[in-house]
Amino acid sequence: MPINSDNLAHWDEVTPHHVASPMYRTEDFRKGEIVLDPVVRDAIGDVAGKRLLHLQCHFGLDTLSLARMGATVTGLDFSPVAIEQARSLAAEARIDATFICADVLAPPAGLTGFDIVFASWGAIFWIGDLAAWMRVAASALKSGGRLFLTEGHPALSMLDERAPPGAPLTVKWPWDQAEPIVEEGDLDYTGAKVAANRTQGYLHGLARILNAAMDAGLTIRGYREGDRVPWKAMDQLVKLDRDYWALPPGAPAVPLSFTLQAVKEG
Repeated sequence: MPINSDNLAHWDEVTPHHVASPMYRTEDFRKGEIVLDPVVRDAIGDVAGKRLLHLQCHFGLDTLSLARMGATVTGLDFSPVAIEQARSLAAEARIDATFICADVLAPPAGLTGFDIVFASWGAIFWIGDLAAWMRVAASALKSGGRLFLTEGHPALSMLDERAPPGAPLTVKWPWDQAEPIVEEGDLDYTGAKVAANRTQGYLHGLARILNAAMDAGLTIRGYREGDRVPWKAMDQLVKLDRDYWALPPGAPAVPLSFTLQAVKEG
């Protein structure tokens, strides 16, 4: 499946806006902080001494935060603008990191032997062939290595993201769909106004996600669900704290996120 040119143009354009956005905490990173969000940081555990591959790393803030936690990191993303920014941040912070510009479904040869393959928050929505994505992850792992994936929950993806605050939660989208969702909007999720505003994404149900991991040869070792996400995924969400948005008090309890951990056996 070739890279979608609309998606590439979008991510090339939004990268400088994201670097400047307080949502991404780039200035905190420049001050020496680890800006990996608490849900991910707590769940991934000790990464010191581990070789870690970050798929769809964007401009590298999480990748470089994981390096500050002691991992030897490689980040991969399809946007040359994002990869250039990631390399610049690594040099500025004096962190030894490798960043590769490539299609995540067609990575360069030799990208193998990793202890951890990592992806988080909005990665697999952009992937039409999830089975191929899981095969890439599995191929990159050494025996005993693990996939770590934190994502928005399919239950969240089903809901009407534009329903006004106080309205009943309304199902708008199917939980799983092979055909892409094509969206157009003037603003991205940080509020940046963009000209490359046409994007294409995919809705993956839990069965598709879990079966793709198992079909790729991974053994599921952990699965958690959560009540928060680090962006305002729906107009009805309220700010929970510095890092997260959640449904307001009194709203029905709906999972907004999940964390999957799976191991390559043998």
